Amino acid sequence: MNGFTHYDVVIIGSGPAGSLCGIECRKKGLSVLCIEKEQFPRFHIGESLTGNAGQIIRDLGLAEDMDAAGFPDKPGVNVIGSLSKNEFFIPILAPTWQVRRSDFDDMIKRKAVEHGVEYKLGMVTDVIKDGEKVVGALYKADGVEHQVRSKVLVDASGQNTFLSRKGVAGKRQIEFFSQQIASFAHYKGVERDLPPFSTNTTILYSKQYHWSWIIPISPDTDSLGVVIPKDLYYKECKNPDDAIAWGMEHISPELKRRFKNAERQGDSQSMADFSYRIEPFVGDGWMCIGDAHRFLDPIFSYGVSFAMKEGIRAAEAIAEVVAGQDWKAPFYAYRDWSNGGQQIAADLIRYFWIYPIFFGYQMQNPDLRDEVIRLLGGCCFDCEGWKAPAIFRNAIEEYDRKQMAS
Repeated sequence: MNGFTHYDVVIIGSGPAGSLCGIECRKKGLSVLCIEKEQFPRFHIGESLTGNAGQIIRDLGLAEDMDAAGFPDKPGVNVIGSLSKNEFFIPILAPTWQVRRSDFDDMIKRKAVEHGVEYKLGMVTDVIKDGEKVVGALYKADGVEHQVRSKVLVDASGQNTFLSRKGVAGKRQIEFFSQQIASFAHYKGVERDLPPFSTNTTILYSKQYHWSWIIPISPDTDSLGVVIPKDLYYKECKNPDDAIAWGMEHISPELKRRFKNAERQGDSQSMADFSYRIEPFVGDGWMCIGDAHRFLDPIFSYGVSFAMKEGIRAAEAIAEVVAGQDWKAPFYAYRDWSNGGQQIAADLIRYFWIYPIFFGYQMQNPDLRDEVIRLLGGCCFDCEGWKAPAIFRNAIEEYDRKQMAS
């Protein structure tokens, strides 16, 4: 094993959460090492960005790069219910994009390098502790074991949830949306709406937890996902292709119409158990950000937006700890901020699945419409005093009481 090196911050993973955290830490003068196990670019879903994510991208000075990469503008989200009924439209209040994640994540990573974040291609294998405090990590690169010391170790490993698997963070806790499997692939030749709506995200659903997405990720390529309950998948499907075919037949006639002349590009894939939370996700010398501690039903595309917002907010807490402050106050403040926003998003999603028709009505309610649109745009962390979150929470609690009573 080689001798160890020292950094203020060591980040596991260089997706949007890790890269934004690294950028913000460098702005505060901290030394940052990011350890990434995969060579970029690499495939990833989560291709539709909220308005909040678009603003962060513009703040990074990347708007021209996004346009040059050919990423389509995202005017809004069209939600179409059973048998193409119960349709409503969610406008995007701040300009944003649809992206091919392999290229987008690489763009954000390169921006982090410009800010001085150092990168190592390697696999983190364990943490280094001094008593109960995390003080670094062990990683393997080019067949050689290395150790690196840190003042703060950040888990941005996504659904790998590294610190949870190592017993540092808490165990995964299953959430309401967990018993589903998503199957997805990219296609060319998909029939789109006429401009200016041709690059909308389209969400189609038939009943609770049976839905699909269509996301235009380039001028000629669309991402298709089909999400169905796990028991249905194992009963009716042998592989992701079967699940996509099932969705074409049963979720919405719109799917068959739009994909009748489409050709798949590459293999289809699937992902199971994709909704969870982890507690605790902060501690002495460490914290988790983004999907490394929580992942929601992706129907409203919160993932990238929340990952970047948490990376930025985490850097504020990290800077206070590196400056010598005891970890508890800043890290618990980050925890509470994260849990608050994530829970508001979870309530919104669950309310939609329990009362999809009423949700559409709320989109037309003049007292709530603006709040709901902003929440769907990613403003779940900045909505103190809003009416909509309390309405969703009260309705869910009443629904749960009735379910318990029955």
